[in-house]
Amino acid sequence: MAHLITLHTAGKGEEIVFNLDTMVSAERSYDYTAIQTRWGFQNVRETLEEIMEKSRQSSLDNMPENK
Repeated sequence: MAHLITLHTAGKGEEIVFNLDTMVSAERSYDYTAIQTRWGFQNVRETLEEIMEKSRQSSLDNMPENK
């Protein structure tokens, strides 16, 4: 199952759906975060902290309910 979050591109601020399973590394620059993936890179506006929080929320939202 893919772990998807929404992020915003650093250049135009367009909303993108990002698959965290493809992430290799992330590094914060002055005004954007550079995310290295298996196939290339993507610069986004969100900070490392914001990306981590979104990843936690994404994981919690997709957990099955206890029965």
